[in-house]
Amino acid sequence: MKFNLRALVGVLIVAGLPLPAWSVSVSGFSPTYGSPTDPYYISIYGSGFLGGALEVRFNGTRATSAAVTDASGTIIQARVPTGATSGPISVKVGSAIAQSADIFTVIGAGPFIHSFTPGSGGDGTQVTLRGAHFTGVTNVNFNGKAVSSFFVTSDTQFEVNAPQGVSSGPIQVRSPSGTWTTSSNFFVPPVLSGFSPQLGRAGTNVFIIGTNLLGTTAVNFQSAAGSLSLPGENLTVLSNSAVRVTVPLGAVTGRLRLVAPAGSADTSTNFVVPPLITGFTPGFGAVNTPVLIIGANLNDGNPTIRFNGVVAAVSGVSFSQLTALVPAGASSGPISIQNTNGTYTSSTWFYLPPVITSISPSNSPPGSRVTLKGENFLDANLVSFNGVTAVFDVTNNSTIGVTVPNEITTGPITLSAPGGVTISTALYYAAPSISGFSPTHGLPGTVVVISGVNFLGASAVAFNGRPATTFSVLNNNAIQATVPADATEGPITVTAPAGTAASPGAFLLDYTADLSVTVTNTPDPVFVSSNLLISVVVRNPGPHTANGIYLTNFYPASTTLTSTFLSQGTLVDGGNPAIANLGSLEPGTLALVNLTVVPQTKGMAQNVAVVTGNVLDTQPANNISTTSIEVLPLPILSIRSLVGNRARLSWPKELSDFELNYNHVVNDSDGWTQLKASQIISGEEIMVTDTNPGPYRIYRLEK
Repeated sequence: MKFNLRALVGVLIVAGLPLPAWSVSVSGFSPTYGSPTDPYYISIYGSGFLGGALEVRFNGTRATSAAVTDASGTIIQARVPTGATSGPISVKVGSAIAQSADIFTVIGAGPFIHSFTPGSGGDGTQVTLRGAHFTGVTNVNFNGKAVSSFFVTSDTQFEVNAPQGVSSGPIQVRSPSGTWTTSSNFFVPPVLSGFSPQLGRAGTNVFIIGTNLLGTTAVNFQSAAGSLSLPGENLTVLSNSAVRVTVPLGAVTGRLRLVAPAGSADTSTNFVVPPLITGFTPGFGAVNTPVLIIGANLNDGNPTIRFNGVVAAVSGVSFSQLTALVPAGASSGPISIQNTNGTYTSSTWFYLPPVITSISPSNSPPGSRVTLKGENFLDANLVSFNGVTAVFDVTNNSTIGVTVPNEITTGPITLSAPGGVTISTALYYAAPSISGFSPTHGLPGTVVVISGVNFLGASAVAFNGRPATTFSVLNNNAIQATVPADATEGPITVTAPAGTAASPGAFLLDYTADLSVTVTNTPDPVFVSSNLLISVVVRNPGPHTANGIYLTNFYPASTTLTSTFLSQGTLVDGGNPAIANLGSLEPGTLALVNLTVVPQTKGMAQNVAVVTGNVLDTQPANNISTTSIEVLPLPILSIRSLVGNRARLSWPKELSDFELNYNHVVNDSDGWTQLKASQIISGEEIMVTDTNPGPYRIYRLEK
């Protein structure tokens, strides 16, 4: 009898019946780790393991030993295949595939710790280690501290007592087959030895020092309620002996408590929380104005309040606020508090009415700077010269710098600040100004004509601070001056009765030179951890002396600088880059800088040297020199004995030009013979397998 399958499916859907489904699922496996060398099987649990060809893979590597071991198709047993790596286990039955959610860990032939209990303790605590390949374990240490004895119960478990002086850290086991270190730590009760700083407010980073601080979960501060219950913020465990934590808002003076996995510990001394001012109102006023000050820790001892250093009368003191009267003699500035726990100065200022006491200079040209002296200048909002608004900046509470505006006329200066408005009793006068000069460049002896206004009666002309050789005032708008022999590039200044004016641009000197730099490396190539001499030569063929010479050398980041030598000048920065101030070089002279560095890693490294100077360089292309350095690994020969009178020898693959020799006598310098065995590159090594029919052989690498 024939059936129409499509019609049958349609009938089933209409009838609301489920369609048959064939699927595979993997719910887990046991154990969760293993080695291809292990004789036991891994049990894989799930469903749908029957009904088709079975294929099991460990992270992509097929296990040919896999087989279903129960009639219901829910258990598969398989050995870890050779070449497998850690990852999920997949099961394929026919065309259906499923993959485990968990990762199977492939271990080596050496010991493997899966877990240990308890997770914390002290000297002598008995700890049970569980895992694999424990038979033959020779050494056990806790955070680098070796145990005196241990008892291997089985290949998967053994007992060990924590050693005397144990500290928090990982547990490590070792056998002839390998070494394993736990990824989790064995924790020991913490011990605190101190903290720094000794005081601070909310937001201060505190470093707590001690032992067994790994895994710290909390640092608690004393709270206003009188208990160690206020948790610190931004807790960071820096090492087993240091923890950093931020002081929380609301902390008060008291001990600190550190909580770690193996217990807690309190500091032996108090962490001091000084007083804090967070605000005050009003923000300005005259003497005797009552000011409400708000903050924290204000009521420890008898607080002293100062307005910019002047003591004020205080009343209504509590933890978070008090009232102070603005004292006589106070000036605009911060409000400070002092009590038994320390001092605090507000970041904002309290303002009093401003007063101008002096103007300096009393006259100068538009665009120049004038300094106003007085008091209560902070946050001034207006300065005008006889009604003409000026650009200014407040240097401090008693000093303001002002740029003289254009078209000023003689008159008083007006200043407006948060505390009020003041008008100076002294008048301000116009001053000289330089608009330009010609020529704009040259050598000493060049005659320069300076243009501007208010030059009559000029008493001095200087080139970047060096007095002119001679000068003469041609008229009120021009001065003729000769460039001095010791001139340097910079502005020209003119000093007249009304002040000193500076040119808007710099006078440039036409000195030229050809600075160059060359670098040599010795030796090249160089072995890791060996001294590498970087010799840098800076030359100046001329034609003029080069001043202000700086050498900047970027030595390879993978090296450590151990010593320097300079034929002249000084090393101003020994970091990377190394920076040397070589001073000056006469034409045809040179300077030598030697840097001795030690490479730390193999590979190609690069050294870059750059030279600069206060001179026009005619060939800037030779101001930089770049060299490449080949760093080779140390020529270390590793030898491993194999069965059948064989030995496996290996050395770094970068040393492919080294020759492998053998001998039968240690002191026989002429009896060495090159080993002709085939070489295989495996990872980072060259490997050779040698069969020795004799009693023994001695091997060496030679280039």
